[in-house]
Amino acid sequence: MKTSLQSPKKIIKLSLIVCSLLFLGFYRDFVFKSINALLKAWDFNMDYAMPSSLRFMENYPYDNLLTLKWILTFVFSLLYLIIALITIHLLFKNKNYLKITIGTYIGITIFSGIFMLIGHYFQTTTDKMYEFARYFMGMAQSPIILMVLIPAFKLSEKEITKSLSN
Repeated sequence: MKTSLQSPKKIIKLSLIVCSLLFLGFYRDFVFKSINALLKAWDFNMDYAMPSSLRFMENYPYDNLLTLKWILTFVFSLLYLIIALITIHLLFKNKNYLKITIGTYIGITIFSGIFMLIGHYFQTTTDKMYEFARYFMGMAQSPIILMVLIPAFKLSEKEITKSLSN
């Protein structure tokens, strides 16, 4: 009887997580596309009216907007990490899986940072290294990590159960 009570709660919690991921993804896309459109308009000496909720950014200097994009990259990555941790905890209740999840996000951030440093110190590779860094940080700002970790953890648990039964 206890399991049947937990199952609807778990379904509701997972539904809320999916809704959070969808909202966060669309909101992140909205914010970054708006900032990029403003920066591009400024590059070509054109006017661009930001959406009303982001209009305050029109008063920021160009370099501050670039810095804001970096800050937002880490904020959105952190939000995705928090959602990933909640999801992994809800599905598995395994502290090692939580550590692996944190390690994955830290690893991706470090890997991205290495590409940025290489691009900074070797000017001929700056554009390519920035593309790689941006690609990896894009993974940290999406549900892709969860889409990899959940099946990996499920497979791991299946293998552990299989080895215990032998």
